[in-house]
Amino acid sequence: MRLRRGLRVLRTGDDEVQIGTDPRWSVRLHGLTATQCRAVLRGTERPLRPALPEPVLIELDRLGLLRAPVLRTTPMPDRLVPDVLATALVGDGDLREVRERRAAATVTVGGLGRTGILIATTLAGAGVGTVLLDDRRRVLDADVGTGLSPADVGHRRQTAAAQLLRTVAPGVRTGSTDRWGNAPTVVVTVSADAADPEQGLRLMSAGLPWLPVVLREADALIGPLSVPGGPSCQRCVELARADRDPQWPRVLGLLCSGDRVAAEPVVLAAVAGGLAAAEVLRVVDGGRPMTAGRQYEVPMPSVEPRLRVWAAHPECGCAALPTSDGKVAD
Repeated sequence: MRLRRGLRVLRTGDDEVQIGTDPRWSVRLHGLTATQCRAVLRGTERPLRPALPEPVLIELDRLGLLRAPVLRTTPMPDRLVPDVLATALVGDGDLREVRERRAAATVTVGGLGRTGILIATTLAGAGVGTVLLDDRRRVLDADVGTGLSPADVGHRRQTAAAQLLRTVAPGVRTGSTDRWGNAPTVVVTVSADAADPEQGLRLMSAGLPWLPVVLREADALIGPLSVPGGPSCQRCVELARADRDPQWPRVLGLLCSGDRVAAEPVVLAAVAGGLAAAEVLRVVDGGRPMTAGRQYEVPMPSVEPRLRVWAAHPECGCAALPTSDGKVAD
């Protein structure tokens, strides 16, 4: 058995070694011999048995700090190592499983302003194998700042974004949604003022997980992650708003009319884009997203994310839609 890769190991005394720095799992071993200290310091690359007593190994394994030897596979690109190591440490999978899940995933990002560009480049940089791009508008000066450069102004957003992704993550597959046959793992839409309810209905009816990102006048909303059979969806949110404000359906229709361009301050785009990308990676990695039944609210100028809970609305049928395995949620 070896220590899990990515753990920091520190010699904190003559007979003491600390494993890990994160309070969720860090531990100190006391009363070690010099030989045992050296074995622990090299424990991510060499076996700890027989240097450490069996009870110590059993306890380290119980804490989730050990891994079994694995067969050598194709070397991992250095750029992916930090993301995969951290994800493997906090999850149940090993490095190979995390890498393979991400490489096999397909994520669609619609709306390629500052926020959408940051989401797309973050996902590609984190090892998502295919990032589909959906935005036929042209790059504006206001889009520069989170990846696109002044040289991209005037070019189509999809084209400029695809070139940027191939630079950031060599080997990533890109394309447009209308030319890709397979269903995406997750669909992210970035829009101004409100999420398009018709688009959301199409995605939900197709059984596709949908993460709406909405940029309003001076804040951003991320989620809820809308999944058939989930705790709640974007339509639940709109119905709840209509319960409080009878004019909301009319306001929503006006907000969704025309080709709207979002105002995207760089700091707001960075925080909202990072949160959205993290939510997508939780889905890809098999974890439970923070936005399942909840929504991040990120206000300017603090950009301090707050989570708001949205219950399923009794008039919304999202809970009765079949899930990805063809079943209907209870």
